[in-house]
Amino acid sequence: MLNKSAALVPVVLAFLFLFLCFQCLYADIRCLTGKDGAVHLEMEAKPLTIEPRPGVFFDAWGYCLKGDVPTVPGPVIKVREGTKVKILFRNKLTVPASIHPHGVKYTTANVGVNIAGNPASIVAPGDSRIFEWDTAGTPGTWFYHSYVFERGGEEGLSRGLWGALIVEPVGGDPNPPDKEFVVFMHAFNVNGQEYYAFNNKSGDIELMRGDSSAFPGETWKAKMGDKVRFHLINITEEAHTFHTHGHRWLDKSCDKLIDTIGLNPFDSYVLDFVAGEGVGKGNWAFHCQSQEHMMNGMFGIFMVEEGKRVNAVIASCDEGRKTLSAPGQDRQPPTLEGFSGAYMYPEITEKNMYESFAGLEKGDGIWGDYYSPIPLYTYFNPSRHYVPPESDAYTNLLVKYRPDQCVECHEETTPGIVAEWKMSNHANPKKNPHVSAETQEIEALIGKELNNWRPGTKDGVYCSYCHGSDHEKLFMPTVDNSCGACHPKQAAEFIKGRDHGRPNHPQSWEGNVSTPWYAEYYRRGEGYSMVGCDQCHQNMSSCDDCHSRHRFSAAEARRPEACSICHMGPDHPDWESYSRSKWGVIYETTKERWNWDKNLAEVIPGEDYLAPTCQYCHMYVGNNKWEMNVETKGIWRMGVIPPKEVEFKSGLKDFPYGIKIPPMDKKLEIYSAESQEKRRKWVELCSKCHSSRFAGMWLDSLDQYMFESWRRIDEAQLIIEKLFSENAIEPPPEKRPPFPLSDLIIKVLGAEKLGAEMYRLFKQTNGHLPVIGPILGAYSIFTQNEGNPGGIEREYAEMWFWSHLQGYKGAAHAQPDISWWWGTAQGVGNLTRIRDEAEKLRRLKSGSSSGF
Repeated sequence: MLNKSAALVPVVLAFLFLFLCFQCLYADIRCLTGKDGAVHLEMEAKPLTIEPRPGVFFDAWGYCLKGDVPTVPGPVIKVREGTKVKILFRNKLTVPASIHPHGVKYTTANVGVNIAGNPASIVAPGDSRIFEWDTAGTPGTWFYHSYVFERGGEEGLSRGLWGALIVEPVGGDPNPPDKEFVVFMHAFNVNGQEYYAFNNKSGDIELMRGDSSAFPGETWKAKMGDKVRFHLINITEEAHTFHTHGHRWLDKSCDKLIDTIGLNPFDSYVLDFVAGEGVGKGNWAFHCQSQEHMMNGMFGIFMVEEGKRVNAVIASCDEGRKTLSAPGQDRQPPTLEGFSGAYMYPEITEKNMYESFAGLEKGDGIWGDYYSPIPLYTYFNPSRHYVPPESDAYTNLLVKYRPDQCVECHEETTPGIVAEWKMSNHANPKKNPHVSAETQEIEALIGKELNNWRPGTKDGVYCSYCHGSDHEKLFMPTVDNSCGACHPKQAAEFIKGRDHGRPNHPQSWEGNVSTPWYAEYYRRGEGYSMVGCDQCHQNMSSCDDCHSRHRFSAAEARRPEACSICHMGPDHPDWESYSRSKWGVIYETTKERWNWDKNLAEVIPGEDYLAPTCQYCHMYVGNNKWEMNVETKGIWRMGVIPPKEVEFKSGLKDFPYGIKIPPMDKKLEIYSAESQEKRRKWVELCSKCHSSRFAGMWLDSLDQYMFESWRRIDEAQLIIEKLFSENAIEPPPEKRPPFPLSDLIIKVLGAEKLGAEMYRLFKQTNGHLPVIGPILGAYSIFTQNEGNPGGIEREYAEMWFWSHLQGYKGAAHAQPDISWWWGTAQGVGNLTRIRDEAEKLRRLKSGSSSGF
């Protein structure tokens, strides 16, 4: 999106911006049929700001359909030869404007320019009129533009008032393309400096020298074997060339293969070729053969990718512009099958462990090769594991319904899902002005027009956008495969949670499957025992856990109940502590009066919200801004990593024992500069309802509560460590089953990640070693194997993993009973039982029965 404040920079005050614009429109440029041989359109001219190069802004004028966002160029008008075109044009500029067509037929009253002796045909600011054209006998690629010579309107052509007009032959296109691009060449001159660009994007020549960090200008994408068509239109007053690397086409005028074509001013040309034919996949440059133009940015990248041909695919966020479609015209719904974001897993090796298709043969993550998942993985992580059903009923449905009849088929099979979707903004992207405004931003981003769904159409954000159109390769919407295409800002904010360490939402699934005891359960054939872990950890790494499918309601996601499905239970009783706090009671008794439709940044505390919520507090990033992540201000994080500020006496003083795997690679530093900055943001937030003094005291008391709890944990660990050193715990480690996955830990992690000392211990003992305390000692909660762990070790695990964390959440959320009875009192009870059990074990070892 454009930075409106940046649009005021001086560069736009002095206009001459020589800017060769190769404006490309994406595939699926549909031919309008209309009614009774005529197409009726309503178009407008409006101002807009474009950004041809990062940080360079230009005040432009653009055409658009009524109520839409203007674009440069305007919408493509594509009709069959013989069709009449009638356009109701409204001028919303402050200068006169018009629509003048090239190539087609019109009367002097519809020429779009004032000529002496002819009827006036320009449109004054705020006025409207109808232009009528006849396309009989005029097949070809043409264009339309504003043609005004008075009162400031003469800048229309240089400001961007033009668009493509394509007239198909009477019999239609006998060999239609898979991908179709309209490319405008245009020139602006701003402030005396020349910039050249394709598609409103001026490339950095350093890219041509191999610098991958340089701005690439415009990029176009196609699959290997796609038939690609370019409609070239030179709308400047000078000649230009269009040259392709690695590709060539048959020039029908001379019946020979060429790879460069020259266009005279206001000329057009159409070329077809097959993507990657004879040269393969890769990044191929397109540029003007003029050295000056190319060196100043007039080049782009044509990306040829592996994969089958897919019609009407939105392949990237910045590819293409919208095209027009006639009401009721049958067409294949667009999809996002070509979109492959790199939000979740920036590194390709990591991405492959979670997203490369594996069926149900192997699992996910570092242990994925060593266990087979349960069938539910096909829905938990479908991009890697989805397997289509094998049944006659499923096969019959595929025969009964076309692949694009998603709604009709699912109204028969899963009507509840369809009913939810019909109520969503996805089905009704223009149901009110607020939603329409957000939709227009997305339309400009993805280059697709989104109208409200109606029976028999594929309008709205149709099913195939988020699930694909191939039932053999169905996918569920995730940040990487669909959500991030239309919502890149939210996706980028969500992924920022990774920057603040684990635990976090985007790495929730990774954290789940990477624990050794998790994979051990599956390897033993007891994977169904972990289904509870799977449900939350998979959901938290995707958007639809909070914005429940298929309604995807932002209002629902703003309510604290959205968090409660996962944030509850003995290790993180967030919901129990919040809902029973004074804040939660106020919320419960007044929530129906709260305004859930406002964005968090618009909420007025005490008016829209009468108490804090999970989202309002944890999504705050400072300076009155909120983002789509909850980790930005995390100081104690989950609460299980030892803090540097406590002087430990047990082995906790040596944490992280040389391990280099986040989050186990370092202690927390509660008083570091980073933590203090996070604390400042907390105080800033809390001061919206409390004094900053009170907020600071509350946070200080939470820190002190945690320090005291960690000291009790330290005492408990020291007791158990001494028992192991005295050989007082039975059975001893060498006679127990080993730590989970011990046979693989050395092989998979190695000394680099385990650290030299831990690697040596695992190798010498083959995993027959005591593992207690945060964080690896959590296995004691999840597994029990013939004395591993023993009862006292299990008691200790419940102390630091349950009692300690329950007290932490109670203290943080101002729920006194949970802080004391579930936290401190229960933790003291754990410590008392550990002391008693230690004495019993020592007496048992010495053979004494006294005290029993």
